[in-house]
Amino acid sequence: MTDELGSQIGAKVKALRAERGLSGRKLAAAADVSQPFLSQLEAGRTSVAIATLYRLATALDVKPSDLLPDPPTDTEVEVLRAAELDQMPVSELPNATTARTAYRGGRRITELGDFRIEPGPDVDEWFESSDETVIYVIEGSLHVDFKDRPRVTLHAGDVMFHSAWVQTRWRLASESPARIVLVAAGG
Repeated sequence: MTDELGSQIGAKVKALRAERGLSGRKLAAAADVSQPFLSQLEAGRTSVAIATLYRLATALDVKPSDLLPDPPTDTEVEVLRAAELDQMPVSELPNATTARTAYRGGRRITELGDFRIEPGPDVDEWFESSDETVIYVIEGSLHVDFKDRPRVTLHAGDVMFHSAWVQTRWRLASESPARIVLVAAGG
C-alpha cells in the first residue's frame, strides 16, 4: 500500500472514530488491533492490510469503501495504470499473500483485487463485507470456506457471487498457485 493511501485511510478512521465518540482503545479492541497500531494508522505513519481494513470498517459500522479515498469529483471516467495500483498484504502475517488493488469510495463498485496465492501461507483470515462480492478464478483452484455452510472449490474459469455479510476464507486447493480477481459492489 502506498503511504498516501495509508494516510488517507488513517484520516478517515480517525474522523469516524471521533464522530462515533469511540476511544482509540475501544476501537482497537473492537477491530482486534493494538491501540499503538491504531494510533500509528490515524497519524498516517503505517499502512493497513486488507483484513485489518475490513475489521476496522466492521468495528466502525461502515463499508470498507467508506474508509477509502473518494474518486476525483471532476471526471466521470477514471483510469488507473498498472503502476498506480496498490500492492496490499491480505493479513499482517509474515509472507502474507498480497493483492494488486484498486479501491474507491463513493462508487457502486468499491473494490477490485488481483490476488496471486502461492503454495505456503494461506489467506487464513475470515473476511466479511457489507458489499456484494464476485470472485473469478483465472488460474489454479481455490477452496472457499464459509463459517455457516459447506466449503466450495472453484477452478480456473469458475465464478462465485455472494451476498454481503457472508464470512469467507480462501485456501489453495492444489500445490499450484491460484490467481483470483475479486470485485465488490455496494448498494
